[in-house]
Amino acid sequence: MLRWLRTILVALFILVVAVVALVHFKQHALIYHPRPYDRTYTHAMPPGGLEIEYVMPFGKQVAFYAPPRSGQIPQRLWVAFCGNGSLALDWTTILRGYPTATDAFLLVDYPGYGKCEGYATVASTRASTEAALEAFARRIGVSQDELEPKLCVIGHSLGAAVALDFAARHRVSRAVLIAPFTTLREESARVVGGPLSHLLIENYDNRARLTELTVRNSHARIGIFHGINDGVIPVQMGRELSGLSPQIDFFPIAGAGHVTVFDIAHDRIIEWMNR
Repeated sequence: MLRWLRTILVALFILVVAVVALVHFKQHALIYHPRPYDRTYTHAMPPGGLEIEYVMPFGKQVAFYAPPRSGQIPQRLWVAFCGNGSLALDWTTILRGYPTATDAFLLVDYPGYGKCEGYATVASTRASTEAALEAFARRIGVSQDELEPKLCVIGHSLGAAVALDFAARHRVSRAVLIAPFTTLREESARVVGGPLSHLLIENYDNRARLTELTVRNSHARIGIFHGINDGVIPVQMGRELSGLSPQIDFFPIAGAGHVTVFDIAHDRIIEWMNR
């Protein structure tokens, strides 16, 4: 009996260690889902669009610029960040029919995504995004000081966290957050459980970044759109974030899931961006 019990305990210990090791060493693959562009994106670039190339220590990076239809320096520059399974050029479909001719979009891929080399982490994504903005400013011949009052952000899921991380370092006047989590650790706790979530090496804290944004810029406006039927990031997380400040508008989207929120709420998102 003792030998049998000892065997069971050893097996359970090995199982626990294996699960812990898997979560610890494979967490990058659980968070990020990089993929390259394929033929379906051949004609995704908008008319007059530009590829913004720049080099980081971890390799060549490529962002995309959708210029204002007015052909001038944009009055507002929306910096767009995709979800963990999407690519920057997916925004060209989502934003099709955007009405304001003086707005422009800088579409940013993460390291390892699309045409970008490297490996996505919080630090590498932050560095690459800052370099993308610098490269863009040089490309169109304006200073970053000129760009600062024009900056707005839009992001979906993981991209909402990257957008808020970017907003923490800039004078962003408007932010659209689609299906955001409260913190990456709290979201991971839903997937792997509370104890294992503490093995997370990196953490995006949207609660803290939103608070910083609203305190630093009392004129900033934030819109949160979240599908009521979101099975990936629960709508309660978006609702909690919306309660942090009266500067935040919250839109629970009936019948929408984590991805279908784009289709169902498309017109409302575009309308809010152009108020």
